[in-house]
Amino acid sequence: MAQIAAALVALAGCGPRTTDRTTGMIQVDIETSPTSTDPRFGTDATSSRINELVFDSLVKTDRNGRFVGRLAESIERPSDTEIIFHLKHGVRFSDGRELTARDVLYTYNSILAPESMSPKRAGLEQLKSIEAPDDYTVVMTTAHPYAPALELATEGIVPAGTPLPVRQYRAGPIGSGPFQMVAYTRDEAIRLERNPYYPHPPAAAQSILLKIVPDPTVQALELAEGVCDFSGNFIEDDVLPWLAAHQSLEISKTPGTTYRYLSFNFRDPRLRDLRVRRAISYAIDRNTIVNSMLRGTGRIATGMLSPENWAYDGNVTSYSYDPKKAEQLLDQAGYPAGRDGMRGLRFEYKTTPEGARMGEVFQAMLQRVGIELTIRSLDFAAYYAEIQAGGFDLTSLQWVGINDPNSYYMIFDSKKTPPHGMNRSYYSNPAMDRLVEAGMTTIDLDARKKIYAQVQQLAADDLPYVSLWWVDNVAVMNRRLVGFDAYPNGSLRSLATLTLISPDGGGAPSD
Repeated sequence: MAQIAAALVALAGCGPRTTDRTTGMIQVDIETSPTSTDPRFGTDATSSRINELVFDSLVKTDRNGRFVGRLAESIERPSDTEIIFHLKHGVRFSDGRELTARDVLYTYNSILAPESMSPKRAGLEQLKSIEAPDDYTVVMTTAHPYAPALELATEGIVPAGTPLPVRQYRAGPIGSGPFQMVAYTRDEAIRLERNPYYPHPPAAAQSILLKIVPDPTVQALELAEGVCDFSGNFIEDDVLPWLAAHQSLEISKTPGTTYRYLSFNFRDPRLRDLRVRRAISYAIDRNTIVNSMLRGTGRIATGMLSPENWAYDGNVTSYSYDPKKAEQLLDQAGYPAGRDGMRGLRFEYKTTPEGARMGEVFQAMLQRVGIELTIRSLDFAAYYAEIQAGGFDLTSLQWVGINDPNSYYMIFDSKKTPPHGMNRSYYSNPAMDRLVEAGMTTIDLDARKKIYAQVQQLAADDLPYVSLWWVDNVAVMNRRLVGFDAYPNGSLRSLATLTLISPDGGGAPSD
């Protein structure tokens, strides 16, 4: 840490940085450009977090992962396959047009149209029909009882007639959210200005400059020098103490829902042996990793759902660090230790260059119990293609933004292997299939919660994944921003309501 801090101090002395921000503007540094500024196409986390500042949807999730009305004033569910949304009156796009059911219908039809080739079309496969009987009513019908049907109502709405994007890297269409996108240069910056028809606090930021800064060290420097006002979940843990020493900055650390896990390839007969998977789980000292490598910015995970989720049940089998128990399980599985302590078990761990350091930690921990782990680093595109194809023994990834527990169906059901789902481990257990399929079709909330309690227990017993930790949300911001409200899923929606104070302690002057 001392070396990193010394380097930052040296770089900070290289000369002042300047910014052309106008009064009432805040700068937010982000890691990457969005894949699309059109809500009908953007599926990555960056796109989602930017688009929710520009577009409204029928419903949004609250901090506990429950769906609440956004454009919908009220919601009815007259049957297990039908949902009726009654829209708010007077909602306006940033050009002054009123948002009606016609716009909702157009948005969904443009996603579903085969010629649009929208990647979001697959997420609407359960939607049998969508209709607008009048200007303020939308009716969605599913082909079968579908418990997480409100997930279908989370698409950002664009005005009727909005053309499909000719290219993805341009300023997106207008929306009815708190901001409108007025400029975008890929890999450089995005500028948002207030939607004049969306109410906001008088002292809130009038515009946001979203600057793409892929280097976390540069982000740290911009924060320290007052060029950047806000950065979330990208500053390296080693740099946080250096930033905390700056009186102009405030660090917010809150529990997050991003789930880090170790994944096995179940097409390998050695890894299909539960004793081997449990031995690996007992061999990993998660507390040491979280407290040292992550500097305490995480919580040991019991499963995919974090305590903030309405369906969470943490009363499941756990695996504390116990190398002796790991060795006993490996003995029972038929892998006795040789004279050199190794057991003839060799696995390949695939990762990206950024993940190699963590791979080395796993490598050292598994070696202690006689398992050899070789590390192979690939650039992200090649790595992801390998993981999708099942070309790995072990790997570690994370799931971001899990809201409804139906994610268990997409990830663990045996029918959801690529390209039909996200079961990249090729895990198969008939008991898990029955549970996650029941959870998908059971509408009663209390009954669903009981089903997912069983799912969480079975996942802890059967170990399709080794649960590692839930990643904390860490935001660093200038103290002139007041009222940041952290969401467990990392949402930036509260940027729309932050109070912006001037250096003398008063509110930001109006332009």
